[in-house]
Amino acid sequence: MDALKNYLIKNFEQLFVLLILVSVAGINYLIPYKLAFLNFYFIPILLGAYYLGVRRALLGGILCTLIVGLYAYLSPASFMPAFSHLDLWMNILAWSSFLILTGAVVGQLTSRLKTEVDQVRELNRNLEDSQAKIVAADRELRDHAENLEQKVQERTESLEKSKLAVEELKKKVEDALYSTMDASVVKLIIEKRLRTEKRKVSILFSDLKDFTKFSEERRPELVITDLNRLLEEMEDVLLDYRAHIDKYMGDGIMVEFGAPIDYQRHALMGTIAGLKMQERITNGDYPWKMRIGISTGEPIIGLIGNRRQTYTAIGDVVNLASRIQELCDPGMVTIDSATYEEVDRFVEVRRKTVFAHSESEDPEFVKEVAEYSKQLEEKPDDVDLMKKIGFLFLKGDYLVQAHEHLGQALQVDPKDDKVKLAYAETTLKMNQMDAVSIRGKKDRLYLYEVLGLKKPLEDREKIPQKLHDQYQEEVDKLLAYPEDILLPVEALDGSIGHSRVVGFLSYAVADTIDLSDQEKLDILQAGYLADLGKVIVPHHLLNRAGSLSKEEFEEVTKHSRESVRVLRQMGYQNKALFEIIEASHESLHGSGYPLGLAGDQVPMGARILAVADTYDALTSWRPYRDRWDHRAAFAEMQRDAKKGKFDPQVMETMGKLLEM
Repeated sequence: MDALKNYLIKNFEQLFVLLILVSVAGINYLIPYKLAFLNFYFIPILLGAYYLGVRRALLGGILCTLIVGLYAYLSPASFMPAFSHLDLWMNILAWSSFLILTGAVVGQLTSRLKTEVDQVRELNRNLEDSQAKIVAADRELRDHAENLEQKVQERTESLEKSKLAVEELKKKVEDALYSTMDASVVKLIIEKRLRTEKRKVSILFSDLKDFTKFSEERRPELVITDLNRLLEEMEDVLLDYRAHIDKYMGDGIMVEFGAPIDYQRHALMGTIAGLKMQERITNGDYPWKMRIGISTGEPIIGLIGNRRQTYTAIGDVVNLASRIQELCDPGMVTIDSATYEEVDRFVEVRRKTVFAHSESEDPEFVKEVAEYSKQLEEKPDDVDLMKKIGFLFLKGDYLVQAHEHLGQALQVDPKDDKVKLAYAETTLKMNQMDAVSIRGKKDRLYLYEVLGLKKPLEDREKIPQKLHDQYQEEVDKLLAYPEDILLPVEALDGSIGHSRVVGFLSYAVADTIDLSDQEKLDILQAGYLADLGKVIVPHHLLNRAGSLSKEEFEEVTKHSRESVRVLRQMGYQNKALFEIIEASHESLHGSGYPLGLAGDQVPMGARILAVADTYDALTSWRPYRDRWDHRAAFAEMQRDAKKGKFDPQVMETMGKLLEM
């Protein structure tokens, strides 16, 4: 039934039209009382008006009228029959039937309409009730929203205060940690990557000579102020060279290089840091002199302690560094053999001979030395005391002290043959025996005093003497070499002096090509600063012996742009300088980086830097290879120039300069 009902409702209009057509055809063809049956048409028209609407009902009425009118026109006689009594009553019966049926239909429709109206009224009442509830709910929501907004604001303010408190507490904790521990150590602890291990590192000990005596003669606050001023400068130097400041021991400092971050050039970084520390002491007008000792070895490194922990190194190499510092002359940096082997190609040294008389097992000897030393302090010009203490040291085989005091005696009394002979004897022994006796070590160890860094421009295998003499003074006057910002970067990969050589050669080429003074100055400065951005390249890639992966090479290529970024931060604003540095690793045939520029897109200054940089890189030692002979290096560059890598004019000019 439901299916039939749905079908009728869905196709009611078609069925309505079909009903009218069938009715009209049937009435006008079969029924003789056509006039009486005309009232039948009220029924479908009423139904159509109710279900289909006024428009379709009117169209249905017009359709019925047209069809009936057509029948009446074609067969008027069928609409005008002769009436008999039977015909009369049949017409009345048909009329009354249709009248009653129409009343029933209209009544049924009215009843249904009333029901639907009641339903609509009920729906309206429900709708009004719903609207009232919605209005009430809306009012309640608004009130709640206002309260909620206020509560949220109050909660937000509370959370902000809590956040600020947490941030402040976090900052205090970080400040406390960073004030007692190295930043890299703190980071590794937080990331749970700090390990206890045995690793090759370099240990530096420093100490101030006569600090105890100095501090006893001055007010405590002045002593602490001066000491903190000194330590602040020392920290700046040590942190520049990636040192881990282990601890302060009064006026002394213990430092590790190569831990906790495994920098492979730790010995070089430590040695240069030591030189810079002494430089700061000398230039800072301090009332003390510093002694610095450095040793290289494999101590145990890690956190020690329970609740109060510290990251430190333990082992013979630590003790050795401390002992070397004690044997070091004030104002000097003294290193052991292991450190020397790592840095000998970069620094000038002299072998050191030290025998400490305080180590003597003979108490009478120590007592006698102490007495003579005290008398000599009271009478520094007493030549007899000088001779006595000199011969005493010579008898005990303490050659340095004997040589020093006998030499002083000879200056006062040069005619004493006995002293002359003893002085010659100590000199001969010192030349034959340079090893140092270290307490706790059975074997004597060689120590070396670091005199300074080697001068890369004096390498005659790389730079001809005439070329050096022609431009060295001019370059030095034109622009000061920024050593303090470049050495920490070059120490990372052992390229000490690279920037100085590149700047020097680039300027010489630019001058020979006859560029303008400003262009030459920009090129010189770019040569110095081009590799400043290497600091962002992971240090293990800088020292990699094998080839780099694509991802690793991309890390390396970032350094030229990083150099420009760092220079901007430092306040440089020279756009020409930035262009040269950024393009300094581009090639004429387009295979360079970072932009892959080619031909005229590469600035002339960058072309010059590329040639100078490659030449110095090939002719210098690197951790992953030995240096090339300068002739072989330039021949290799000429082959690359034929392939379009280097500018022909620059290569020709460089060749002429190297033949000077």
